[in-house]
Amino acid sequence: MTDNSIRILLVDDSKLNLEILSDALRRYNPITAINGEKALELAAQTPPPDLILLDIIMPGLNGIDVCKQLKQNPKTAEIPVIFITAQSDSTTILQGFEVGAIDYITKPFNIPELMARVKTQISIKLARDQNRRLMHKIEAMNQKLTDSIRYARKIQLASLPKQDFLDKNMPEHFILFKPKDIVSGDFYWIKNIDSKLVIVAADCTGHGVPGAIMSIFGIAYLHEIIDTNKVTQPATILNSLRSTLIESLQQDETSEIKDGMDICIVTLDKKMGVLEYAAAFNPLYKIRDNKITVFPADHMPVSIGETDNPYTHHAIPYQSGDCFYLFTDGFVSQFGGPNNKKIKHQRFREMLLNNYHLPMQKQLKIYDEYFENWRESQEQVDDVLLIGIRL
Repeated sequence: MTDNSIRILLVDDSKLNLEILSDALRRYNPITAINGEKALELAAQTPPPDLILLDIIMPGLNGIDVCKQLKQNPKTAEIPVIFITAQSDSTTILQGFEVGAIDYITKPFNIPELMARVKTQISIKLARDQNRRLMHKIEAMNQKLTDSIRYARKIQLASLPKQDFLDKNMPEHFILFKPKDIVSGDFYWIKNIDSKLVIVAADCTGHGVPGAIMSIFGIAYLHEIIDTNKVTQPATILNSLRSTLIESLQQDETSEIKDGMDICIVTLDKKMGVLEYAAAFNPLYKIRDNKITVFPADHMPVSIGETDNPYTHHAIPYQSGDCFYLFTDGFVSQFGGPNNKKIKHQRFREMLLNNYHLPMQKQLKIYDEYFENWRESQEQVDDVLLIGIRL
């Protein structure tokens, strides 16, 4: 903004003072008001002045009253005000600052001092206006980005199994799914293949947008491996998923990108009465007769790692009424409680043992409340996924 595009409102009941000020500030665009009422009218015009020099002692509305009204009006509240006063007592000056003035000059005018104070306040005003424009631009960009991420959430949710499919294939189940951000790095994927039900609970590297992108990769690759190629053995699925992910992301020992996922895959064969599973870092829990059994996971990520040994295949006979739990680490990693500690696996297992006998939807409510009560005012640290199934 150039000097001749800046507008300064000069308010004084003395025409001589207005002439002196107008001449001194002619490089700007001075406009004048002979009283407080006219000053309020001119200040409310569009665009408003960039600065107001306001005499304190005037008939009718004095400068203090004018400044109060300026600051009460949203259209004029942000205009900086410099008081003009012939009084040098601190009480009057303090009163001016209390009603919103940012500086003052005294009569008779010291022109170099006047110019210096005006220049300083104009510079501050222009910088503030520039910051406000930048903030509005950033807010608009942030809103656009947020809208895009919210739409990505719709796409991500659309890729998850539908509730009617879940109810048909897992009559007694619950899924606690709590993304940390708008989109999630955790995902679940369930498919019926040749009378076998494949259940996946996965935790992709990171959360938010990076994790969500990896989850879309994971879902696409699982669809190809299981749905297209008809692979149902969990260990074979993990081996194929790892090799596909490494190849797609061009991962090797020197790669900066070592992203992948921790995952538990269960294949339920109701005809044979057997549950097969394989897991990378995330174990599987079974509860029967008030006893919890922890089936371990291989400590190898689904990505490039120190070893590329095949994942371990497990086959578990089950009985009617057995409860199985698949989960990611978001629940146990949450800080909170009386000492701001993590929930950890011991409390997590106790929670499951105390409630596994309840209907699955009742369990869902209890576990959600437990998590939120533990978290209280703490930030959620990670995506949360917990799947419970009663066979």
